[in-house]
Amino acid sequence: MGPLPDGSFFALLALHGDRVVRDEDFVGCYAERMGRPSIPPSLLAKVLLLQYRCGLSDEQAMESVAWDLRWKVALGLPVDHRGWHPTTLTKFRARLLLHGKERLALEGSLRLAGELGMLDAPVEQIVDSTPMLGAAATQDTVRLVRHGVRKLIDAVAQLDEDAAGSLRDGLEFDYTRPAEKPDCRWRVKAERERMLTRVAQDAERALRAVEQAAGLLEDDAVADAHRLLRELVGQDFDVDDEGVPRLHRGTKPGRIISSVDTEMRHGRKSESQRFDGFKLHAAVTNSEEPLITAVTVGDASAHDGAEAKTLIDQQPEQSRPERILGDCAYGDQQTREDMEQRGVGVLAHVPEGAAREERIGKREFQIDLDAGTVTCPRGHTVAIPKRARRGGERVVNFGTQRCNDCPLKPRCAPYPGGRKLTIARREDLLQSGRAALQDTKTEEHLRRTRPRIERLIGLLANRYGARKNRYLGSAKGELQAAWAAALVNLNPIGHRLNAQPA
Repeated sequence: MGPLPDGSFFALLALHGDRVVRDEDFVGCYAERMGRPSIPPSLLAKVLLLQYRCGLSDEQAMESVAWDLRWKVALGLPVDHRGWHPTTLTKFRARLLLHGKERLALEGSLRLAGELGMLDAPVEQIVDSTPMLGAAATQDTVRLVRHGVRKLIDAVAQLDEDAAGSLRDGLEFDYTRPAEKPDCRWRVKAERERMLTRVAQDAERALRAVEQAAGLLEDDAVADAHRLLRELVGQDFDVDDEGVPRLHRGTKPGRIISSVDTEMRHGRKSESQRFDGFKLHAAVTNSEEPLITAVTVGDASAHDGAEAKTLIDQQPEQSRPERILGDCAYGDQQTREDMEQRGVGVLAHVPEGAAREERIGKREFQIDLDAGTVTCPRGHTVAIPKRARRGGERVVNFGTQRCNDCPLKPRCAPYPGGRKLTIARREDLLQSGRAALQDTKTEEHLRRTRPRIERLIGLLANRYGARKNRYLGSAKGELQAAWAAALVNLNPIGHRLNAQPA
């Protein structure tokens, strides 16, 4: 076979693949005395990299191993090699997850980058998130509850078919096809709500029947299905005084949206952009050749800053940054406190809320934490109370005597009584965050630098397929994201290697 073009990813894998994934990296994944599989794990790891780079299914990947000469060169296989069964990749991913090796390719790319001097003096990293769409379909309340009942029936049937038959006979609706809704004029609100109540009541019958049957809940599968159905009913219905479940008004936080992938959640990237699935978080080096240092997949409904600590904890202590840069989602009190505990600074705007321009905001008050006082724009000084509310917050009240006759009252406290100001539990961290950005050079550095992560996140999500989870659950989604991140890193690494003398 002839040589591959210079700069080709296949050529990079053929020449330097063993520096990214090595057989010794998988030592803990296999038993010493039970023999080893005939396929070297480093070879399967390279197949996985090629699969994610080309966006192929397991079956298509194995067809490429068998018929694509570029794959054979990259993998070092003979021309007549016929490949392996597609389930080989399924089992390999399961083994990686079982032994905590889901980030192995990403760590290998960073190790190689370190050898090439691309990770010297990691002073700053940029953090951000992007939506990761779920693999399962989003279900409405009726389908969620009906699928939950079906899962419970199936779990009971695996344990005791007679008990499952009795359970089916005691229910109002048929659950052979749970995706089909009961006959109802769903556009009529009154009829729709009555049908929703009947669906919830039927689910309650199933729950009580399992609870009253001897020994069923001792089975793990039945207990899990029972727990899921209880949660599905509880998230959308409230039980009234007569014991009848009524539809809950509004949406409860953390609501399950799919009975197939119970980790999926509703999420918002902005006020107008909604999505269903997960959030993909990434940390990137702030350098001329930026590299992804950590990725994680989290709750779509959670605050972006909640995963900043996970991104830092993934990295070895000697490689952790001195400071992270992010948008205002990473400038809140909790994220700054999490980073303080890890010895990492935060450069991000402090979220101030949607204050009106004509209103006087908190930033116009002088808060002296050392003296324990707050001074308003008119020069009135009030002591910060020592007693804190639940959560550590303290509320300063300037009182009606100071505020009612003040000419700034229409802009400062346009309501009965005096102006109230909340002092956060870690107001000192918020103050230092605001003070850092008072420096023009620092603010300009953040403004120019933070968007650098967007290009790498675009490659990660769109070019290498991490925009949509190929699997069910966040664990497999994180494996997919980590191997896609390794592909992103291998682009500048490949350029650096090609620039070296032969």
